[in-house]
Amino acid sequence: MSKTTKISMFKAGLIGSALMASLLSAPSFAQQTRWISDVLYVPMRKGPSNQHTILHRGLKSGTRLSIIEAQENWSQVRLADGSTGWIPNQYLLEEPIAALKLEDAAQKAQRSSNRYQEAADKLKQLSAENESLKKQLSNSEQGSSALSSELNQIKQISANAIDLNNNYQQLAKDHQLLQTELDVARAENERLKKEDSQTWFVYGAGAVLLGVIITLIVPAIRPRRRRSEWG
Repeated sequence: MSKTTKISMFKAGLIGSALMASLLSAPSFAQQTRWISDVLYVPMRKGPSNQHTILHRGLKSGTRLSIIEAQENWSQVRLADGSTGWIPNQYLLEEPIAALKLEDAAQKAQRSSNRYQEAADKLKQLSAENESLKKQLSNSEQGSSALSSELNQIKQISANAIDLNNNYQQLAKDHQLLQTELDVARAENERLKKEDSQTWFVYGAGAVLLGVIITLIVPAIRPRRRRSEWG
Protein backbone atom coordinates (compact mmCIF):
# COMPACT_ATOMS: atom_id res chain seq x y z
CA MET A 1 0.00 0.00 0.00
CA SER A 2 1.45 3.40 -1.07
CA LYS A 3 1.78 6.44 1.19
CA THR A 4 -0.81 8.35 -0.83
CA THR A 5 -3.30 5.53 -0.43
CA LYS A 6 -2.69 5.42 3.31
CA ILE A 7 -3.18 9.17 3.61
CA SER A 8 -6.40 8.99 1.58
CA MET A 9 -7.68 6.20 3.77
CA PHE A 10 -6.76 8.21 6.89
CA LYS A 11 -8.64 11.25 5.63
CA ALA A 12 -11.60 9.13 4.62
CA GLY A 13 -11.65 7.57 8.08
CA LEU A 14 -11.61 10.98 9.74
CA ILE A 15 -14.38 12.29 7.50
CA GLY A 16 -16.40 9.12 8.05
CA SER A 17 -16.01 9.39 11.78
CA ALA A 18 -17.13 12.98 11.72
CA LEU A 19 -20.09 12.12 9.50
CA MET A 20 -21.09 9.23 11.74
CA ALA A 21 -20.91 11.42 14.83
CA SER A 22 -23.04 14.00 13.09
CA LEU A 23 -25.64 11.44 12.10
CA LEU A 24 -25.78 9.94 15.58
CA SER A 25 -26.24 13.31 17.21
CA ALA A 26 -28.84 14.52 14.70
CA PRO A 27 -32.54 14.46 15.65
CA SER A 28 -34.88 11.85 14.18
CA PHE A 29 -36.51 14.24 11.65
CA ALA A 30 -34.35 14.73 8.52
CA GLN A 31 -35.61 18.05 7.21
CA GLN A 32 -33.17 20.18 9.20
CA THR A 33 -29.89 21.07 7.47
CA ARG A 34 -26.49 20.48 9.12
CA TRP A 35 -22.84 20.90 8.10
CA ILE A 36 -19.77 18.92 9.11
CA SER A 37 -17.29 20.92 11.13
CA ASP A 38 -14.05 21.81 9.35
CA VAL A 39 -12.09 21.16 12.54
CA LEU A 40 -9.34 18.63 11.79
CA TYR A 41 -6.82 16.98 14.10
CA VAL A 42 -3.49 16.13 12.46
CA PRO A 43 -0.94 13.80 14.10
CA MET A 44 2.69 14.91 14.29
CA ARG A 45 5.27 12.16 13.77
CA LYS A 46 8.89 11.69 14.66
CA GLY A 47 9.95 11.31 11.02
CA PRO A 48 8.70 12.10 7.52
CA SER A 49 6.51 9.02 7.03
CA ASN A 50 3.45 7.32 8.45
CA GLN A 51 5.68 4.56 9.82
CA HIS A 52 7.38 6.88 12.28
CA THR A 53 6.17 7.19 15.84
CA ILE A 54 3.35 9.66 16.52
CA LEU A 55 4.57 12.42 18.84
CA HIS A 56 1.31 14.37 18.97
CA ARG A 57 -1.97 12.63 18.15
CA GLY A 58 -4.03 15.68 17.34
CA LEU A 59 -2.89 19.11 16.24
CA LYS A 60 -6.08 21.07 15.78
CA SER A 61 -6.63 22.77 12.46
CA GLY A 62 -5.59 26.38 12.68
CA THR A 63 -2.59 25.62 14.92
CA ARG A 64 0.31 27.94 14.11
CA LEU A 65 3.57 26.19 13.18
CA SER A 66 7.10 27.18 12.18
CA ILE A 67 8.71 25.33 9.26
CA ILE A 68 12.16 23.95 10.03
CA GLU A 69 12.68 21.80 6.92
CA ALA A 70 10.43 21.15 3.92
CA GLN A 71 10.56 18.00 1.76
CA GLU A 72 8.38 16.83 -1.12
CA ASN A 73 5.50 15.43 0.99
CA TRP A 74 6.51 16.17 4.56
CA SER A 75 7.74 19.14 6.55
CA GLN A 76 9.52 19.35 9.86
CA VAL A 77 7.76 21.87 12.07
CA ARG A 78 8.16 23.47 15.49
CA LEU A 79 5.23 24.15 17.84
CA ALA A 80 4.78 27.12 20.10
CA ASP A 81 6.01 25.08 23.08
CA GLY A 82 9.29 24.28 21.25
CA SER A 83 8.54 20.64 20.38
CA THR A 84 9.34 19.51 16.82
CA GLY A 85 8.02 16.82 14.48
CA TRP A 86 6.91 15.98 10.94
CA ILE A 87 3.52 16.67 9.33
CA PRO A 88 2.28 15.90 5.80
CA ASN A 89 2.43 18.96 3.55
CA GLN A 90 -1.22 18.51 2.52
CA TYR A 91 -2.30 19.69 5.95
CA LEU A 92 -0.15 22.79 5.86
CA LEU A 93 -1.64 26.05 4.57
CA GLU A 94 0.09 29.32 3.78
CA GLU A 95 -2.87 31.24 5.18
CA PRO A 96 -5.02 30.76 8.29
CA ILE A 97 -8.21 28.71 7.93
CA ALA A 98 -11.56 30.41 7.38
CA ALA A 99 -12.55 30.10 11.03
CA LEU A 100 -9.40 31.88 12.14
CA LYS A 101 -9.87 34.49 9.45
CA LEU A 102 -13.44 34.97 10.61
CA GLU A 103 -12.32 35.23 14.22
CA ASP A 104 -9.58 37.66 13.23
CA ALA A 105 -12.08 39.68 11.18
CA ALA A 106 -14.46 39.70 14.13
CA GLN A 107 -11.69 40.94 16.41
CA LYS A 108 -10.74 43.60 13.89
CA ALA A 109 -14.39 44.60 13.58
CA GLN A 110 -14.66 44.80 17.36
CA ARG A 111 -11.50 46.90 17.54
CA SER A 112 -12.86 49.12 14.78
CA SER A 113 -16.14 49.40 16.65
CA ASN A 114 -14.29 50.29 19.83
CA ARG A 115 -12.22 52.89 17.97
CA TYR A 116 -15.40 54.26 16.38
CA GLN A 117 -17.04 54.51 19.80
CA GLU A 118 -13.93 56.18 21.21
CA ALA A 119 -13.91 58.59 18.27
CA ALA A 120 -17.63 59.28 18.78
CA ASP A 121 -17.07 59.93 22.49
CA LYS A 122 -14.08 62.13 21.68
CA LEU A 123 -16.14 64.02 19.09
CA LYS A 124 -18.90 64.52 21.66
CA GLN A 125 -16.35 65.76 24.18
CA LEU A 126 -14.77 68.09 21.61
CA SER A 127 -18.21 69.39 20.64
CA ALA A 128 -18.95 70.17 24.29
CA GLU A 129 -15.55 71.86 24.65
CA ASN A 130 -16.23 73.79 21.44
CA GLU A 131 -19.55 75.06 22.81
CA SER A 132 -17.85 76.00 26.05
CA LEU A 133 -15.12 77.85 24.12
CA LYS A 134 -17.78 79.64 22.06
CA LYS A 135 -19.45 80.84 25.25
CA GLN A 136 -16.10 81.92 26.67
CA LEU A 137 -15.33 83.73 23.41
CA SER A 138 -18.70 85.47 23.50
CA ASN A 139 -18.10 86.51 27.11
CA SER A 140 -14.59 87.64 26.18
CA GLU A 141 -15.95 89.69 23.28
CA GLN A 142 -18.48 91.31 25.59
CA GLY A 143 -15.77 91.98 28.13
CA SER A 144 -13.54 93.32 25.38
CA SER A 145 -16.33 95.64 24.22
CA ALA A 146 -16.79 96.91 27.77
CA LEU A 147 -13.04 97.39 28.16
CA SER A 148 -12.92 99.19 24.82
CA SER A 149 -15.70 101.53 25.99
CA GLU A 150 -13.86 102.15 29.26
CA LEU A 151 -10.64 102.73 27.33
CA ASN A 152 -12.38 105.30 25.13
CA GLN A 153 -13.71 107.00 28.25
CA ILE A 154 -10.24 106.99 29.78
CA LYS A 155 -8.83 108.42 26.56
CA GLN A 156 -11.48 111.12 26.59
CA ILE A 157 -10.74 111.89 30.24
CA SER A 158 -7.03 111.89 29.46
CA ALA A 159 -7.62 114.26 26.53
CA ASN A 160 -9.65 116.54 28.80
CA ALA A 161 -6.94 116.33 31.42
CA ILE A 162 -4.34 117.25 28.82
CA ASP A 163 -6.48 120.19 27.68
CA LEU A 164 -6.95 121.27 31.30
CA ASN A 165 -3.22 121.01 31.91
CA ASN A 166 -2.50 123.04 28.78
CA ASN A 167 -5.04 125.63 29.88
CA TYR A 168 -3.51 125.67 33.35
CA GLN A 169 -0.04 126.15 31.89
CA GLN A 170 -1.34 129.01 29.74
CA LEU A 171 -3.13 130.57 32.71
CA ALA A 172 0.03 130.21 34.78
CA LYS A 173 1.99 132.01 32.07
CA ASP A 174 -0.66 134.72 31.84
CA HIS A 175 -0.71 135.05 35.63
CA GLN A 176 3.06 135.37 35.72
CA LEU A 177 2.93 138.00 32.99
CA LEU A 178 0.19 139.91 34.83
CA GLN A 179 2.15 139.60 38.06
CA THR A 180 5.19 141.04 36.34
CA GLU A 181 3.14 143.88 34.89
CA LEU A 182 1.59 144.51 38.34
CA ASP A 183 5.02 144.63 39.95
CA VAL A 184 6.17 147.10 37.29
CA ALA A 185 3.04 149.20 37.84
CA ARG A 186 3.60 149.17 41.62
CA ALA A 187 7.22 150.18 41.18
CA GLU A 188 6.19 152.98 38.84
CA ASN A 189 3.51 154.09 41.30
CA GLU A 190 6.04 154.16 44.13
CA ARG A 191 8.42 156.14 41.95
CA LEU A 192 5.69 158.60 41.06
CA LYS A 193 4.70 158.91 44.73
CA LYS A 194 8.28 159.67 45.62
CA GLU A 195 8.58 162.18 42.82
CA ASP A 196 5.29 163.80 43.88
CA SER A 197 6.43 164.00 47.49
CA GLN A 198 9.69 165.54 46.42
CA THR A 199 7.84 168.04 44.20
CA TRP A 200 5.53 169.12 47.00
CA PHE A 201 8.47 169.31 49.32
CA VAL A 202 10.22 171.56 46.84
CA TYR A 203 7.07 173.59 46.46
CA GLY A 204 6.70 173.89 50.25
CA ALA A 205 10.32 174.78 50.72
CA GLY A 206 10.04 177.32 47.94
CA ALA A 207 6.94 178.80 49.54
CA VAL A 208 8.67 179.05 52.92
CA LEU A 209 11.71 180.58 51.33
CA LEU A 210 9.53 182.97 49.40
CA GLY A 211 7.75 183.96 52.63
CA VAL A 212 11.07 184.58 54.33
CA ILE A 213 12.24 186.64 51.41
CA ILE A 214 9.04 188.63 51.38
CA THR A 215 9.29 189.15 55.14
CA LEU A 216 12.79 190.50 54.71
CA ILE A 217 12.15 192.58 51.62
CA VAL A 218 8.80 194.16 52.44
CA PRO A 219 10.02 196.18 55.49
CA ALA A 220 12.97 197.35 53.52
CA ILE A 221 10.93 198.74 50.68
CA ARG A 222 8.19 200.30 52.89
CA PRO A 223 8.60 204.18 52.76
CA ARG A 224 9.75 205.78 56.00
CA ARG A 225 7.78 208.66 57.49
CA ARG A 226 9.42 211.95 57.88
CA ARG A 227 10.18 213.04 61.41
CA SER A 228 8.46 216.38 60.88
CA GLU A 229 5.39 214.58 60.08
CA TRP A 230 5.65 212.80 63.39
CA GLY A 231 6.30 215.93 65.38
